[in-house]
Amino acid sequence: MKIIDKYIYNSLVLPSIFGISIFTFILMLNVLIEAMERLFASDLPFLSVVDYFFYVVPGILVQTIPMGAFLGVMLVYGGLSETNEIIAMEGSGISLFRIIRPAFIFGLILTFIGLGLEIYVNPRALENINKQTKVLLSTRPSSLTEEKIFLTNPEKGFGFYIDKVDNKKASASQFLLLNKQGNNPYPVIFLAENARFDPGIIVLNDVKGYSFDKEGNSQVAAEYKEQQVPISTFFSSGEGEHQKKRSEMNLKELKEFYRNNVNNPDMKEAALKALIEVYQRLIGPLASVFLCWLGVLLSVGNKRSGKGISFGISLIVIFGYIAIVNYAKIMILKNNIPVSVAMWIPNFILFVLCVYFSIKKYRRH
Repeated sequence: MKIIDKYIYNSLVLPSIFGISIFTFILMLNVLIEAMERLFASDLPFLSVVDYFFYVVPGILVQTIPMGAFLGVMLVYGGLSETNEIIAMEGSGISLFRIIRPAFIFGLILTFIGLGLEIYVNPRALENINKQTKVLLSTRPSSLTEEKIFLTNPEKGFGFYIDKVDNKKASASQFLLLNKQGNNPYPVIFLAENARFDPGIIVLNDVKGYSFDKEGNSQVAAEYKEQQVPISTFFSSGEGEHQKKRSEMNLKELKEFYRNNVNNPDMKEAALKALIEVYQRLIGPLASVFLCWLGVLLSVGNKRSGKGISFGISLIVIFGYIAIVNYAKIMILKNNIPVSVAMWIPNFILFVLCVYFSIKKYRRH
């Protein structure tokens, strides 16, 4: 039996890598498009875009490993069933559950790999992404803004305008910054002759500041030789360095974001989405065990098993699983279903299917 186990393990590796590669490529298409936009629209260095591209890979792999493993199991066990090798194993007294065991252990190994990527590798990759973004904003200001376009951040009451951006010198000229405060309809205005982009900040030179009361009368007029403004000022929530995108937060940051904002009515939905992201990153790796288990049950004893049929069934199950995950998110946001309940529904359905088909196959034998 050890020889058969070794044979199955060896057979599972290449098809699973093939499946993981396919699904990773599909999910990386959006990242590729974003990377190309960064490269051409913002005149960014090619190597920086390549670095960004590869930093994203660990987070994508966490999602695609279960999918690829399921496809690999379906192809391998489907092939064994098609060539009657499964029948030969059963004829020699090997039980169904003994046949399932290699795939189950394979899924368990991939679960630990996925959790390792999510807990240890992905946070470091995300940290590098944010460091890189910080540096790129200081060296390529056009990735932050465009010339002669007024941009606003309504959430923080800021607006700004840059007349000319020089990427080579990481500088800008004729910089206008508006800051709306409280109920005052008139913002505080800062005018700068030029500005320099440094990591994390914009340094304004030769600044003139103007403040107005609620009637529009000038209250304060001040001049500064130099003034520093955090780059995070110009981003809305969920973007930039101070408020990262959820995809750029690690598990600790997502949980912290949830705790800090769940009681704020205006931020409750964003907080729930952060908690959803936490559960999604955990249920993905754990799905590997159930998908590998289910893959064997759907292949063994299927008279029509083959590579084409196995590939088709695997796609149906995978996209069905993704659809259930997305539906669970909707139930959380629209129907106030607890996140800890709704996000485990997809894996629970997989578990029920595994038990159902296991009992069904066992009774046939």
